[in-house]
Amino acid sequence: MNADLKILLTNDDSHDSPLFLQTIEVLASIGKVEIVVPASEQSWKGKAMTRVGPLYADRIDLQGSPAWSITGTPADCVNIAIHNLLAERPDIIVSGTNIGKNVGTGFIFSSGTVGACFEANIAGLPALALSQELAPSQFRQWMETRSFLPDTAAEIRLGLERMIPLVWRDYFLRSERQATTWNINFPAVYSDDVQIVNSRIGHTFYDRCFTQSGDRFHHDLSLTDVDQSPDTDDCVIRAGNISATEIDIRALGQGIS
Repeated sequence: MNADLKILLTNDDSHDSPLFLQTIEVLASIGKVEIVVPASEQSWKGKAMTRVGPLYADRIDLQGSPAWSITGTPADCVNIAIHNLLAERPDIIVSGTNIGKNVGTGFIFSSGTVGACFEANIAGLPALALSQELAPSQFRQWMETRSFLPDTAAEIRLGLERMIPLVWRDYFLRSERQATTWNINFPAVYSDDVQIVNSRIGHTFYDRCFTQSGDRFHHDLSLTDVDQSPDTDDCVIRAGNISATEIDIRALGQGIS
């Protein structure tokens, strides 16, 4: 462990996510981890920030690790942590590990996991967004019960214990060079010969997001056409490898045609 390395950790699934707790354990063996996490789930919030109304920060304990719980979005958490809560500026922000993959253009900009990293980049800090692909049955289990079956939990734990250090070794030094986000997606099934593959964000978009029931609308994402090109983030993880995509917000809109 490098006690001088300051890691700020957040997510968009809130503090009761088992993947978040596992990520705390792994990162605590790498550096000094400060935890600032949304008080409730904030999936699909992108880089939204709270403009109207107060936010509250409470001290909580996550399996022996002190943390801050914020009544706001992941981006709120990062900004408040950097500028209000932490005694020292972090060296890097890690967001995740998210329950479910974050791949494709339409989903990258909707992701609270990635949005937290963009907020870090705005502050001039590098970031890693970590996401774990799940089998459809595993994701349904989480959505219905907010828990995983024991075998699923053990399988994911094994994978994260191996894959997070692997990614850290290869991408932390790259992250230090500039304030960009490396969007990392772990495959659903871990194997000992897993590789990290640099990929591009697939041109995958969504269609309808809501269904109507009476006078109410509920989030209910319709199926999408996935970019099947072999160099895309989604294709890399479906091939059983870790996808790594660098996103530089300072390069957005800079091309002149």
